[in-house]
Amino acid sequence: MLVLVTPQIMCMYRIIVALLFFSTALSAQVYEKSLGLELAPHQGNRRVTAGSGVTFTELERQDSLEMGRGGFSAGLVYDVRTDKIGFTTGIRYLETGYVVGQQPTTLDPNSTLTFSETVKAQYLSIPFELNFHQNITEKDRVLFTLGVAGHFHLNTNITQTNYDEGVETGSEVLPDDPTSSFRSPVFSINTGIGFDRKVSDNWSVRIQPNFQFFLQGNLKEDPNRTNRNFYQLGVRVVVRRFIY
Repeated sequence: MLVLVTPQIMCMYRIIVALLFFSTALSAQVYEKSLGLELAPHQGNRRVTAGSGVTFTELERQDSLEMGRGGFSAGLVYDVRTDKIGFTTGIRYLETGYVVGQQPTTLDPNSTLTFSETVKAQYLSIPFELNFHQNITEKDRVLFTLGVAGHFHLNTNITQTNYDEGVETGSEVLPDDPTSSFRSPVFSINTGIGFDRKVSDNWSVRIQPNFQFFLQGNLKEDPNRTNRNFYQLGVRVVVRRFIY
């Protein structure tokens, strides 16, 4: 079987190897470890790309119809810190997607029927993020995060809502498209800056605005269809329990 390794994937592998090597070097200097429960609401969106078989007019049409939608991630994270540097890993459930605005149901110019779509994509995410810490007081610290994540596709469904003269007439979840081949895993770059407050000897609360951008499209490459790189802007809230 021939496996095509793209420059993007090679670059991502190099980043992951470098981060893992760096984390191993840090492990000998650890003075703080923690487990945390994380919830991260976000506003999701996408960048539309197209294969060579898709016209520029069609690409523009789809891009003009689509808009972002809210989503969230939630998970369990493991955090390690030295004096100034540390890392975060764990497992997250991610739900994101986009909305397609109303468009005609048929080509009949006299028809009053239109429809819209809501796309919901679900992933299981494995992050690895470096954290750069700075103490403000004994209990208050700020941190800057830069890292990567691998996202394993769980499910993508499309809910279609139908209208007649702008009045909603019903909705349905469309059956899976057998021609859609979802990419898994998909890699992303993650970054953020946050505030961490130690509320007791054993617990802390972290609030961190963050940005995540998928480096690859959600579908496998196909010259005859459009593709979408998901991205999310949100806030991570993490309750951490120290495990010294």
